[in-house]
Amino acid sequence: MMKKTAYIISHSHWDREWFLPLETLRYRLVTLLDETANLLENKDGFDYFHLDGQTIMLEDYLSVKPGERERMERLVRDGKLRVGPWYMLQDAFLTSSEANVRNLLYGMQDAQAFGAVERIGYFPDTFGIYGQAPQLVKQAGMDSVIFGRGVKPTGFNNQVFEGGYTSPFSEMYWEAPDGTRVLGVLLANWYSNGNEIPVERAAAKAFWDRKLSDVNAYASTGALLFLNGCDHQPVQVDLPEALDVARELYPDIDFKHSNFTEYVSELRKLLPSDDLQVIEGELTNQRTDGWSTLVNTASSRMYLKQANQRVQQLLEKLVEPIAVMATQVGKTVYPEEYLKFAWKLLMENQIHDSITGCSVDAVHREMETRFMKAEQAARAILDDKVTGIVRQMDTIAKFDGGAESIPIVVFHTSGYAATRVVTMDVELERTYFAEMPFEEIPAYLNGLPSVRLEIRDENGNLVDVDVTELGMQFDYELPDRAFRKPYFARRYQVSFVAEDLPRLGFATYFAVPVAGEIEVVSVENDANRLENQFLEVAIAENGSYSVSCKESGQIFFWAWNVCGSR
Repeated sequence: MMKKTAYIISHSHWDREWFLPLETLRYRLVTLLDETANLLENKDGFDYFHLDGQTIMLEDYLSVKPGERERMERLVRDGKLRVGPWYMLQDAFLTSSEANVRNLLYGMQDAQAFGAVERIGYFPDTFGIYGQAPQLVKQAGMDSVIFGRGVKPTGFNNQVFEGGYTSPFSEMYWEAPDGTRVLGVLLANWYSNGNEIPVERAAAKAFWDRKLSDVNAYASTGALLFLNGCDHQPVQVDLPEALDVARELYPDIDFKHSNFTEYVSELRKLLPSDDLQVIEGELTNQRTDGWSTLVNTASSRMYLKQANQRVQQLLEKLVEPIAVMATQVGKTVYPEEYLKFAWKLLMENQIHDSITGCSVDAVHREMETRFMKAEQAARAILDDKVTGIVRQMDTIAKFDGGAESIPIVVFHTSGYAATRVVTMDVELERTYFAEMPFEEIPAYLNGLPSVRLEIRDENGNLVDVDVTELGMQFDYELPDRAFRKPYFARRYQVSFVAEDLPRLGFATYFAVPVAGEIEVVSVENDANRLENQFLEVAIAENGSYSVSCKESGQIFFWAWNVCGSR
């Protein structure tokens, strides 16, 4: 009979914020990593520590102790501190596909910068996992995943297959919709099944009798996995002594302090491939017994989900494509580092106990500030890249009467042709404080002749527009090579329909000032009619009214609960 091996993996599952706020838990994190580093450097038999699959733990630690980076890098390079592949442990369904990819991309980049990546797809506590996860990790050079939720095993003595997501073993193959297949290991006895291993012999015997029985109930091979840790668990400083006791008590089992890479490598050699279940697609099994996927978190604190969607869309659909367009123009550099910074700000809110809305109020109040900061960072990039593009364009145009126009560049990045309503502010008569005493500017602007605005497309065609005068307002310019320039200007809000926008690109419109306001002429001795050079409105005694367009001859009429045209 082949000797069984118990693989003991030291870790601490680190919910960055949850039942305590970030800074309270960061204090405990610093203590954890200080003690862990000392053990890895000085304790015989304490060889590895798994940093929960997320590099943000190192960022949080080094924010307090930046001088320890070289020490952390040395431990990672030596294979003792196991980091990555994720930046953080996110919720897989409340975050976008792009966010999931960025999480892996940035986590692997950061781990590699420290010296090595633990190439195991690690989902210890994700509330369900998207079906394309095997594709994602396989493309990133990984062929195995460790996960804690979404599948309920039945065990050898009760092999009742209740659906497509049930496996008799903790080991199985997981197949994506495109056929990509990876080895999956379910933490059937959770990620704390080897926590706080006793040193005292009687307690150790009772502990291991129970734990070995639990793992054997699901394991398909003699490679038995035990995770020595739990949520925010301090490192077990006497683990080598505890394993020595276990070896004495169970001489037929090889107890190894190990890591996931070693465990999976040895597991593959022993797998009974013909007997392993293949699970397909999403891991969203709702049977409980510890493997629930907590779907109710999808609707809690909806304002957080809305803010997350808003910033995700901003980064994915506007900032990224426009940054690429600006780079193609040739006058600006792709802002890779700052985009990574903005994405990471957002991803701090996408951790599974944060975006799910299941933490204490203090956590979610801080999230609101992070969303605001991430949006500010994204818009700073966007404004700069839009300006860079517009500066390369010919936006000077004059129309009938010689009035100089104000260019309006409408960007569209959806990937499909569309028509959109554009609403924005337009400034006229900008007067800088440097041009006259600022207290005199309001009177000067108010004394200028009235104007109205027309909108024309780049071919000079008139576009229907709704204009609201906003009055005189203060603002300032931020020149590239000079101090800010405050000014007052007359501001108008324009709203018009931009038709047939490009799939990915921009269209140019022009706001054209025309002398004089729209003339409203009331007809003498008839209080039920209003008229100007464009429209005539007639109001009937029953409250209905009609609007006649003088140019087209079309008449629109409205009555109570009735709207039509003829």
